[in-house]
Amino acid sequence: MERFTSAALREVLEKVAPAIAAGGASVISVEAIRDRSSDRWPRKREQVAAFVERAFGRLSQPGDFVVALNDAEFLTVQPSVTRTTALSISANILKETLAFFLGAAARDDLRLFQVTAFTNGELTVQPVDAGLILDGEDAGLVPERAGGEPGAEAAASKAALAPFLDDLAWVGPLKVRLTSPPNIELDLAITPEPTWNVGARVVASYLLRPSMWITEGNQPERETSYGELSPALAAEVGVSGINYAADLIAKDGVQVALHVRLPFNAMTYSTSRYRLLEALRAISPQVRRFLILEVTELTEGLPQGRLTEVVSMLSSYCRAVLARAPSETADVRAWRGCGLSGVTLDCQHLDAADRSAQHRLAVFARRAAETSLACVGYGLPATSLMLAAWASGFTHLGGPALSEEVAAPRAVVRLGPEALFASKKMRDRRQS
Repeated sequence: MERFTSAALREVLEKVAPAIAAGGASVISVEAIRDRSSDRWPRKREQVAAFVERAFGRLSQPGDFVVALNDAEFLTVQPSVTRTTALSISANILKETLAFFLGAAARDDLRLFQVTAFTNGELTVQPVDAGLILDGEDAGLVPERAGGEPGAEAAASKAALAPFLDDLAWVGPLKVRLTSPPNIELDLAITPEPTWNVGARVVASYLLRPSMWITEGNQPERETSYGELSPALAAEVGVSGINYAADLIAKDGVQVALHVRLPFNAMTYSTSRYRLLEALRAISPQVRRFLILEVTELTEGLPQGRLTEVVSMLSSYCRAVLARAPSETADVRAWRGCGLSGVTLDCQHLDAADRSAQHRLAVFARRAAETSLACVGYGLPATSLMLAAWASGFTHLGGPALSEEVAAPRAVVRLGPEALFASKKMRDRRQS
């Protein structure tokens, strides 16, 4: 038996005493992540907590809650499900958290506890074999019910849990919940997307693409963009990207360049600018060697001096500074002399059926060549557009066709055009 002191939760836990008595409360421990994070733990623990809370939120019902007991243990209370289902959900959340931050969930690292009582401000807990639960067994904790078949509750709970388990298997993107006064919550997902170096025929860098959903007060959640965020909240999204890149680069086998997006408005206010620079100063020289910073949310007509100032401010903390054009029609030649290593373009909105799209890409690439060394096209939605961008002079390409080939960040991947532009359906047919 182990105990966790939790006097601050006394009032809440006393109200959910029936759930504790019914076995609907568990404690998840992420000590394995803390132990392996060394001096990076103070920065990483917020990401771990957000990951756990996000995973729990996707599976919870009204009246359920999760709370951090300390920096490595989380209490989950689920009065709306059976005891076995509550343990199954907690075990799967623990497994996914360990797999995401450590690369694997070793059985010895799966530290899960069943809360058996709450008395005098202390939680009394009993260790549970999370491995057995994940294997579909009941860990020997639930007595058979009179008149029921052995294991019937476990089987029923596993069947009830099945629709949720697929939702838990999102290893790859970073999931973070950010808050901003007075009543704004922002759910952020950062997904690595490979970028192909056309000349070298390799994938040696990844864009960390943010997706955001905002909730304001009692309004329903909706997707949002950087343009709608305050400079302070936009800076926090940028900091999340910086920290995620630092963690990825520090992992063995992920020694590739990562493109982190920094919105221009967050660099123009002193408080948000300080927040971003503080995060950049905290990362090691080893990480900076692989960090590419991309200044986004720029407008046409931006004075060259203002962009030059931002580039100079960032350049000492990274491998390169890029600037994202507001559209393919923007004349990026105005940015010549700003110290940029490249210009970028988000191409997700382009339509392969639009015959003028290929011409616009060609004009953009020609102007970019007069401005900087690199011309990067992200998110090209069709193979024909990737071919057009390649022929037009883009130096780096990204899009669904490439993401199919290289699903997750790893060391430099050699990739010839025949692999990139072959039809996935034809590849599947040849392999069958």
